[in-house]
Amino acid sequence: MGLLSDPSLSTHNKLVDNLAKHMRKVCYAFYTAGVIWFMCLALPEFNHGTYLSENALSPGLVYPEIRIDANRLAVQLLEELQRERKDHQSTTPHAWILAKFKEFGLETHTHNYTLLYPFGGGKEFHGKNVYGILRAPRIGSTEGIVFSAPYRAPSSVHVDITSSVPLLLAFADFARRKNYWAKDLIFLVTEQEQLGMQAWLEAYHEGDRDPDSTNSYLLAGNLPARAGSLQAALNIEVQDFEIDYIDVKIEGLNGKLPNLDMFNLVQRIMAREGVTSGYKQTPRKKRRSSLSNYEQNLRQILAMLSTQSSGVPNGNHGLFHRYRIDALTISAAKRVTNSNVKTNPSSAAVPLLKAIEGIARSLNNLLERFHQSFFFYVIVHNDRYISIGDYMPALVALAACSVIKAYLTWSTLEATQKTDDANPKTETPSGLESIKLSLPYGSVLIYLAVALFIGYVGNVLPLHQYILELPVSAAPLTASILIVLNVLGFGLPFVVVLPPGALELLHISLLLIYGCALIVIGLLNFSLGFFVAVLTTPMVIALNTTSSANSTLRSLTRAWTLLLNPLVVIYIIVLIMSFYQFPELTLQQLLLRAATAAMDAATFALIDSVIYGNWLYFAICTVFLPLWIICWTLALAKRRDSAIPQAKLKTN
Repeated sequence: MGLLSDPSLSTHNKLVDNLAKHMRKVCYAFYTAGVIWFMCLALPEFNHGTYLSENALSPGLVYPEIRIDANRLAVQLLEELQRERKDHQSTTPHAWILAKFKEFGLETHTHNYTLLYPFGGGKEFHGKNVYGILRAPRIGSTEGIVFSAPYRAPSSVHVDITSSVPLLLAFADFARRKNYWAKDLIFLVTEQEQLGMQAWLEAYHEGDRDPDSTNSYLLAGNLPARAGSLQAALNIEVQDFEIDYIDVKIEGLNGKLPNLDMFNLVQRIMAREGVTSGYKQTPRKKRRSSLSNYEQNLRQILAMLSTQSSGVPNGNHGLFHRYRIDALTISAAKRVTNSNVKTNPSSAAVPLLKAIEGIARSLNNLLERFHQSFFFYVIVHNDRYISIGDYMPALVALAACSVIKAYLTWSTLEATQKTDDANPKTETPSGLESIKLSLPYGSVLIYLAVALFIGYVGNVLPLHQYILELPVSAAPLTASILIVLNVLGFGLPFVVVLPPGALELLHISLLLIYGCALIVIGLLNFSLGFFVAVLTTPMVIALNTTSSANSTLRSLTRAWTLLLNPLVVIYIIVLIMSFYQFPELTLQQLLLRAATAAMDAATFALIDSVIYGNWLYFAICTVFLPLWIICWTLALAKRRDSAIPQAKLKTN
């Protein structure tokens, strides 16, 4: 029995020892497998064709009833609105919109809200939304559908979408004449872009709120009237009635997406009406490309992930998702042509109006909320998608690198030393004595707590009352606080001296926390988690706390760690974007512009966090910054090793 219990003959130990010798090779193999799996997702064999899971939608089973008179009304309303805009250069013609809603027989109301700008020194911004409700004639007000259109004043820096409001009004007039609606229809015109929509949604779902009982900077106010539980929403952005194509926008707050059935429904209805539409649709000239189908699919995937990773919605629809309301935006681009042949203005808007009617009637057929299709997916093409079960293995393989390395590192924390013949009592059958290192768990926990506290300070300090009262603008103030915290994290390994064995335990803690963070972030926002994993996993694998590590590899790891500092990454991303947008600038001008834009980006991320609930700023400060501090500490392991005495083994 002694032979069977000999630990030196254990197959498990031999396997672990062999894997530990090739730890980096094993981890890089998983990393390569994850990247290759992701690259294969652009192949038709790894993605699927779209289909409708919800049979109740029944798109295209009814003939559209909108006729040419609706187009004439839309053109007439557009002419009236253009005259009103001359007297409202920087405001919204609320009276005109209210009058039209009432003229069409809708239950019309206004909604007032106030923004207490956190960096404005007490400044307040007021806004007003206008909405009309068409009560369902066939049932009580238990469910509702929202049709919204943002209004942009002539002084707005955004693309002119004045035609959206007349189109919405024309459809409201058509819907009022029909009696087959089983859900309340809400026609909403918002101002101040996403701010007005956020205030309206908060007021709709939360009602009156006491300003003294919350720390909210957006006072949503109260709605005079409500409809039923909102089932879906369609946001309309139209540049002109003469349409070139429809860009279907689906990205929402924090990377959330509408149910895939909602996207497929819009695509089918648009195709039936002969309107060119699609996800990230481009003008006809740009559609002509010599790229292969694989390259086009891969670009489409990366384009969606890049838009989704920031967590910023690309339309008013993105704010509905947090309330479990499936919504998207149809953005109609104006047709630009050099020829003299133009579409007949008396029928230009008819296809789009018919498409909106078809979408509304399909949503009217819903018996319950969207639930049968996917909420987590990636659009490869307008008729192909990747489900969460297909793309998550790529992220799991990347996160597995840190977990595997943590296990192998923990398994090799035993120090062995040959015993002397004069001490036969401690000699093992193999002639070795196994001694466990005494690991300083308390010191490592304190160090982790300090790193987390630095990140927590970055999340709460910019909004502290005393900080906001400083006579400094928002961008330099936020950037200065983040720079100071990053400097503290940079200098922490030079000030704090860890006891023997702490680096090894800190290394294992980092690997476990890093792997868990990737999985959690990937489940909430796959795009952000995947990009972070691709950039940082090789650096985490290369970290080595032993004094026998290659000096060249250690120097490269330190340089790589510095480049992966959150502020440095933000600056590099902004610098690359500035280079492509402003190629005429000199190098010095480009660097200065990128620095200013990076400060603005940090400030906007903070404002989005407190107003809309975007957690990108929170993730950077609370997760990524502490992880970087720990990585930087481990990258300087040589400096720490020179200050920490090595663990001594017992000898006779």
